[in-house]
Amino acid sequence: MGLIVLIIQSCSAPVVIIPNDVLSQDKMVSVLTDVHLAEAAITLKFTNKDTSKLQAATFYNFIYKAHKTTKEQFTKSYDFYVSHPELLNKIYDDVLIELSKKQGEAAKK
Repeated sequence: MGLIVLIIQSCSAPVVIIPNDVLSQDKMVSVLTDVHLAEAAITLKFTNKDTSKLQAATFYNFIYKAHKTTKEQFTKSYDFYVSHPELLNKIYDDVLIELSKKQGEAAKK
């Protein structure tokens, strides 16, 4: 019986502890959803690269402020999740769900 438990434990994915200075998965979903919406808006509205870069910086600062985070904390968090692809995949699954919901809401208007 002990051998079976040991085998099952060795097959399960290790538990990843998210550091305190890294945004939670839920918060990353919210921030990334807004980032992707902003990038889509910039792509659709601005064709000039210089203008789009300026607008992107403005949008990103607004997003960080709205989510009570900083560019540095977001970047550190993103880097952490990139180094843990299983968590990043889950985050992006949730981002896609949120974007689909927003698309459905926009289609109703």
